[in-house]
Amino acid sequence: MNLIDEAQIGDIYLAYEGTKVRPVLIASDGLGIDIDVNIARVTSQKQRSEFDVLLKHWKEAGLTKLSVVRCSKTNFINSTNLISKIGELNEDDYNAVFDKIIEFNIANKERGKKRYKEVEKVRNQNKPKLTR
Repeated sequence: MNLIDEAQIGDIYLAYEGTKVRPVLIASDGLGIDIDVNIARVTSQKQRSEFDVLLKHWKEAGLTKLSVVRCSKTNFINSTNLISKIGELNEDDYNAVFDKIIEFNIANKERGKKRYKEVEKVRNQNKPKLTR
């Protein structure tokens, strides 16, 4: 059986990400894309941004070190890169992580809208004037 059939949102897996084996959080099941899974990086490094969530219940999640989920570092990987499930987030950590992922996506959307408006303004300034 393929691990993607067993993986649930909120599960922590060991997975190959590039050339490194690391713990990852299943952030979505690929929304119908049966070979890919959306993951968020889990690291023992310190929090670096407002979008990093320190896991309060990291031992319960099967992690061996105090860990942070990088909610701004989600990525799709092929489900064949999943090695084994090591645990799952408890309810408090689950809510904190997914609230932060949503917050990041909203902030990213707003930055994109602002950038789009700036680009459109420049385009409109540089459009040739039509004369009759």
